[in-house]
Amino acid sequence: MLISAVVGAICSSAGAQSEVQLRIAARRVATGGTEVAVQPYEGGSHWGDRVLPAERFLSDDVEIGRWRYSSPVAVQTLAGEQWVRIAARRVAAGGTEVALQQLGEGVGWGSRMLPTRRFLSDDVETGRWRSSSPLTVSPPPVQFSPPDIGEPPADGEEGTPRGLITPRGVPVAVLGRVGSGYLVRTPCGNTAEVSAGQPIYGAQIVIDPGHGGWWDTGAVGPNGLVERDLNLTLSRAIQEELAARDISAVLARTGSYGSLLSVRAAFADALGADAIVSVHHNAPTGRISGTPGTEVYVQSVSRSEPQADSARLGGLLYEEITTALSAFPNIRWGRHADAGVLRVLLPDGHDAYGMIRRPNVPAVLIEYGFLSNPSEAALFATDGYISVASKATADAIEAYLNTDRLGTGFISRPRVFNPARAPSRCEEVTLE
Repeated sequence: MLISAVVGAICSSAGAQSEVQLRIAARRVATGGTEVAVQPYEGGSHWGDRVLPAERFLSDDVEIGRWRYSSPVAVQTLAGEQWVRIAARRVAAGGTEVALQQLGEGVGWGSRMLPTRRFLSDDVETGRWRSSSPLTVSPPPVQFSPPDIGEPPADGEEGTPRGLITPRGVPVAVLGRVGSGYLVRTPCGNTAEVSAGQPIYGAQIVIDPGHGGWWDTGAVGPNGLVERDLNLTLSRAIQEELAARDISAVLARTGSYGSLLSVRAAFADALGADAIVSVHHNAPTGRISGTPGTEVYVQSVSRSEPQADSARLGGLLYEEITTALSAFPNIRWGRHADAGVLRVLLPDGHDAYGMIRRPNVPAVLIEYGFLSNPSEAALFATDGYISVASKATADAIEAYLNTDRLGTGFISRPRVFNPARAPSRCEEVTLE
């Protein structure tokens, strides 16, 4: 099992650059399991020595799909010392997947960076190192923070914020003050006291990374990519895109922990958001098509009528996302016959999905594509997909907030479907 333990720097300051290329090395060991290391790029065709964290082994009997982490490694650049760590996990098809995480100042470990080439099969020659595709480590990311996340009262008094990012980075709704601290609603719907945090006085958009927790992974691609993690990676990229456009956005979930649907919906309502956008990737695969099978589910006001703001946001998202994804060549897309902007209703006429039904603010749920489809799963594992999909999503949200555009892709006939209930299990996460 990989555990955390600090090891030495891997680059001398003489060779430091503001950006550093790294690759992950991995090999099968004779006793079973996988050993991992990091290599820095030295220029030309030369890679430096492999750096071996003190504890760096992933055994073959660990839980499938659950990430384990190596010792942090210091990388010296002109921008200062930066820290990275290796993530590794066993995949259902057999073998090991590796990724890299970067430590951001004041925000903890960032999203896992997935090299295009990152899988080590179980049947490779024992003891022979294999290397991932290169990854670029840039200056540490900076968390999007106030004053852009709402504004305190104009009279100069701090007041009680609507929400809070706790010291451990968990977004919560604030129920009131307790002494100098706050009474908050936890991700599992309980109340707790926290002593401090980053106040949120409001937000234009809440982004909900679908699923969460080891018991609610969502779909798992044939390449081992887990929807819970993919949704979070894409949601973070969307948040960064919106921040660059001066649009305040908050994530409903910031880690792999679980959070109840009722809590996420109430969080968006508590912040007075203009909308909540729930990020998902679909399964099982529809028929194969040359056109992306993106689906955007929107709210209803009755069996026959959609909620106008939700439908308009859905139309913009469908238009921007499908246009952007269509530019990827040679993808065999999965697609249902009624793919588009649609309402999904229970037999009694109510919205079927809790993240659509529960919020009072306009809500949409996006299924970007089919993670169960090998062609799409391979695409979803790339940085290029995250970049394109996040920009398209931000374009649509910006148009929703600042224009009267309607978008496209509207399907008039609702889909009648009774989905499985979302898991009610929830395990509390540390708030501070």
